[in-house]
Amino acid sequence: MKKTLICIVLAVTWCSSTAWSASRADVAAAEGRQALSVPVRTFDVRGGVPVTPGAFARSPVEADAGRVFAGSSTAAATLDAGMRFTMAGVICAVPSTPGAVSVCLRTSLDGRSWSSWQASPLELAAEAGGTPQAFTEPVWTGAARYAQVKVVAVGAGAPAALVGVRLVALDPTAGADTATPSRQRVSRTSAKAASAPKIVTRRQWGADESLRGGRPSYAAVKMAFIHHTASGNTYSAAEAPAVMRGIYAYHTRSLGWSDIGYNFLIDRFGTIYEGRYGGMKRGVVGAQVLGFNRGSTGISVIGNFAGDAPPAAALASLRRLLAWKLKIHHLRPRGTAKLKCDASDKFARGAKVTFPVIAGHRQANRTECPGNIFYPLLPMVRLEASGRSQAPIIALARATPVRFSPNEDGALEKTTLSLSLTRMANWSVVLRDAAGTRLGSYKGKGAFDRVTWGGIDADGHRYADGVYRAVIAASSSRGKAKPRTLGIVIDTLAPGLSSASARPAVFSPNGDGSNDTAAVRYVPAEKCSIRVAVIDADGKVRRRLTDWHSQSTAMHSVTWDGRVSEGGRLAAAAEGDYRFLIECRDAAGNASRKVVKVTLDLTLGSPTASPGTISPNGDGANDSTKLGFSLTRSATVRIAVRADGKTVRAFDLGALGAGSHEVVWDGADEVGRPMGSGRPVFTVTAKSSLAATSASRGLVVDRYRPRLSAPTARSVALGKAVQMSCTARDPYSAKVELQYTITDAAGATVAAASRGWVATGKATIWTWKPPARGVYTVTYAATDRGGNREHAPAATQITVP
Repeated sequence: MKKTLICIVLAVTWCSSTAWSASRADVAAAEGRQALSVPVRTFDVRGGVPVTPGAFARSPVEADAGRVFAGSSTAAATLDAGMRFTMAGVICAVPSTPGAVSVCLRTSLDGRSWSSWQASPLELAAEAGGTPQAFTEPVWTGAARYAQVKVVAVGAGAPAALVGVRLVALDPTAGADTATPSRQRVSRTSAKAASAPKIVTRRQWGADESLRGGRPSYAAVKMAFIHHTASGNTYSAAEAPAVMRGIYAYHTRSLGWSDIGYNFLIDRFGTIYEGRYGGMKRGVVGAQVLGFNRGSTGISVIGNFAGDAPPAAALASLRRLLAWKLKIHHLRPRGTAKLKCDASDKFARGAKVTFPVIAGHRQANRTECPGNIFYPLLPMVRLEASGRSQAPIIALARATPVRFSPNEDGALEKTTLSLSLTRMANWSVVLRDAAGTRLGSYKGKGAFDRVTWGGIDADGHRYADGVYRAVIAASSSRGKAKPRTLGIVIDTLAPGLSSASARPAVFSPNGDGSNDTAAVRYVPAEKCSIRVAVIDADGKVRRRLTDWHSQSTAMHSVTWDGRVSEGGRLAAAAEGDYRFLIECRDAAGNASRKVVKVTLDLTLGSPTASPGTISPNGDGANDSTKLGFSLTRSATVRIAVRADGKTVRAFDLGALGAGSHEVVWDGADEVGRPMGSGRPVFTVTAKSSLAATSASRGLVVDRYRPRLSAPTARSVALGKAVQMSCTARDPYSAKVELQYTITDAAGATVAAASRGWVATGKATIWTWKPPARGVYTVTYAATDRGGNREHAPAATQITVP
């Protein structure tokens, strides 16, 4: 499962279709099984679920804290399951690239207090010979009633949408006493002996055999695939059998498989469980690797090991189970095996593929299973399953967060150093500064531990900002582990902005097309996470414009349309002063705030020029225009006409009341000289009791006379139509009205018409059929938007022999 997540909100309508997987208790009792019923409820998601890669980003603070941060301005859909559940999974139609999609899930018991987001990859699997299905394994949620789900794009090639989405809620704890579970502990004998390990049978973990269908299939075992269930690492030892029942019910009732997919499962405490029915010593065909179920046995460690290491107890049990199982089938743990592909998303049907006898799921399918931390440990598993001892390995060494700020602001004051070993060993953590000076150390014994460092020396003084190192070492009677070094950064400097401004500072979202929105533009002084909101004069957040996003030191812009959040919807904001609130936060938890004033003022609106094009040449056609506007309150008004950065004409209109107003501009400057052709802009500025606001509109001064061109001569046979063509050019008019007159050799008019308003810069073409033999002349004329007539007529002579 990929570590980096870009989360997409599942904002859809839910409809419930319930399927309770009640056991046949009388049959179970007759066969002496301790079967436990697992309630299962399925909710269909109507319509497709859009997947938009890059729509969401994680804050570096949450990322360093090891939590999935999937915030968005749109709330996730909340599902009331109508029942208590402790596990949940998602099923959907197979997308084009399942490995590029994952799912985030969080739950609540009361609908108010929510768990952390858990991410689970979208997998592809099937029974041998069956149709592949896309699904997540069921996630252990703990007691819950409500769920929120967000679809996640985790890589390139993510589909545009998921369809056929169903969320499955299960409660495998129903009827179980998780305080005193029936479970057996794994013995600590050496894997070298390859003796049978202690395995919790299906009866002991409470399998409801009535859920199982058909008879088991068998094939010679040639190898083993290692998995993780990606179902979370928070379950307790007492809850582990319930997790088993949940996976079993999900595979049979929700995916429709004949039995649980895995042959064996191991919990994080080292307990081994019998999986698929049919005999643990036999080659039972499972549903655990698409295309390679036949010829393999599947072992899954219950947990998610994409970012966490599998516990030493689980690894010890895995080594012991493999040593025993592979010996039964006469296989060498460090050998290879060749399997024929049935149907896979990675290999062609019929392909013969060579695998290690102990292989990871990802080697057969396009998945990251068994996780990025677990998979590199498989060489060690092969070695020790073969009976050879090995020194401990530091499977996981992590600082959370990598950057922290011990400045007593309450955010990320300390860092936690986590280490996980493949077996019990003596370990140490030594802290050093950039120069290599030893600052302190921690020691202990075990397979997993955490230590906390607050960046404070023995006298209580904070170390200076900078880069520090934590060197982790481990040793046991079997040898020393290869040390791991972590870089840690102390950073107490809050991020800031190099610049920030609102444009325009006063805007009027009245839909007139002028200053309908305002944007805040800012440049971060360093790469950090930023979110932007609109607050009122009292500092209350009226609307979140963006969520936390990691941003570079380039210029960024966020636009506000003048609406605020009210009662779960967007409504027009009242006039007045507001602030753009820009919050910055770096990976060390340091934060800063910047506010930029913006005023919403609806005093001025609807600037118009009628007509929009004028030609002040004294010919009586469009020599002037009316510059109009409206006021919602009394204001002092000034209009300025500008071109090429200079004011051509200004009108000080003084105090005006509410209503519509206009002033006539004759196209001349202050001393009465007509303006030449151009595209000036007039700006109306109204100063009211609220603010000084402006609105602008462009217009055209066009004194250019259209230029016409046409073919000089054409010839056509009698009874045939001749193609007519004329092109008008005018840099200040996109269209001209084109007229034509056709006369015969005697000068009499044969036809005359207008082609209407035609586009300039390209030929206008039509046909005409001469009525008789002779010579005709077609003369073209044009008038532009400013009322200017053509510079000179164009003519085409048509000869009909």
